[in-house]
Amino acid sequence: MRPVKAHEEAPARHARGGRRGKPSRAHTQRARRRPESNDRSGFDTEARLQRLRESFPFRRPMLTLTLGLIAFGAIAGVLAGGYIGKTETAIGEEFAGMLAGVGFSVQEVPLTGNEHTTKQAAYAAFGLADHQPILAVDTDAIRRRLLKLPWVADAEVRRQFPGTIAVRMVEKRPFALWRKGDELLVIDRSGAVITKEAAGSFRLPLLSGAGAPEAAAPFIDALGGYKTISSRLKQAERVGARRWDVVLAGGITAKLPEEGWEAQLADLERLITEKGLLDRDVEIIDLRYPDRYVFQLHNGDSRPVPRSQRA
Repeated sequence: MRPVKAHEEAPARHARGGRRGKPSRAHTQRARRRPESNDRSGFDTEARLQRLRESFPFRRPMLTLTLGLIAFGAIAGVLAGGYIGKTETAIGEEFAGMLAGVGFSVQEVPLTGNEHTTKQAAYAAFGLADHQPILAVDTDAIRRRLLKLPWVADAEVRRQFPGTIAVRMVEKRPFALWRKGDELLVIDRSGAVITKEAAGSFRLPLLSGAGAPEAAAPFIDALGGYKTISSRLKQAERVGARRWDVVLAGGITAKLPEEGWEAQLADLERLITEKGLLDRDVEIIDLRYPDRYVFQLHNGDSRPVPRSQRA
């Protein structure tokens, strides 16, 4: 083994002795590559980029998939739990509270447009607390609660900084009273029931019978053109959901036809003003016949009168 070792070490001693021979091909190639692998700053850029690429997880598909599933699960949990919304709400409440401390709290709630709605009912619908932060007031929710009150047709709720919530209501207009069984109801022009509270305090035309509210508007409008009938009207009764009977003061009932009742109202007005119908012993006048009037007396007798005679 010694000869072999001596043979191996000989070139090394030759190099240390300072003898310069011709550079080998490998030495020349290393010398040529050295400037290309180093930039001016002295950092091995190519090697660093290579290590960065090797460390990126896309080279490891299972690791990438696992990390993606974990991230997706975390985001889904946050959204499902509402933590983002809760955080925003908490920040908003804290900010509103800070402003309330410097005067931005509810101090006044002026109310306009309420004729039949009491202030107590309106304020109960507001649901506002004393000195509540004005930015924490849900104006849309207040409006929705107001619209549930019987008289309120529309409402406007506005903030007026620093401390006022202005409320303007538009109420339904009472049009007539409807006797439904034992109940007395206030209805609007469309026939919708407004309320039964204090209905007897309204001086409005009184209706009865099934279908009366829905058919009331054109009939009451027409009655407005006949002052004598209107001033003596006690009740308008809808019969069979088809036609009207008019009950006048003194107990006289006028039966109107299903069609052409507008012309019969004109005849009834004339009979009252020109012929003194209300002063006669008449209980019912039937205006449904095109060629005659039929008068029924209180004693039960009937007396037809041709229209040509004009009673």
